Amino acid sequence: MNSFEVSVVVDHDKAHAWEFYFNQINSWWSTDFHTSPRTKRFAVDTFIGGYAYEDYGEGGGLVWGTVIGVDYTNWLLIQGHLSRDFGGPVITLEKFMFDESQNQTKVTYFCDFIGNIPAKNVLSLKKGWEKIILVHYKNYCILKAEN
Repeated sequence: MNSFEVSVVVDHDKAHAWEFYFNQINSWWSTDFHTSPRTKRFAVDTFIGGYAYEDYGEGGGLVWGTVIGVDYTNWLLIQGHLSRDFGGPVITLEKFMFDESQNQTKVTYFCDFIGNIPAKNVLSLKKGWEKIILVHYKNYCILKAEN
């Protein structure tokens, strides 16, 4: 297994689904998915050359990947690196897709691995992303729909 994907449908147009995912990420991203207790915030820049990263403050942190493609509210593409600590060394290509139909949006996360990564690590990462998207992000979108 050199790739996986996780999808969820939310009851929002894609502009809101995008806003909730990237611009309000610290409202729903669980600290369980921080790599350090020093992490003050997690961010995903939505412009070419930006980063997905953990900010420890005072210039410290961890870059998860670099934004290498953006079609605003449609998709965002990140090239990442998994160090040995996270199952690598491996390069990742991660794409977030937002497909709207009848005021609902299907949000899909794709992850492709370049390099030798054990299947158990891929499965662990997939389970983590399922929890991120199907539990934390989805629940945040439900909360926003109720308000």
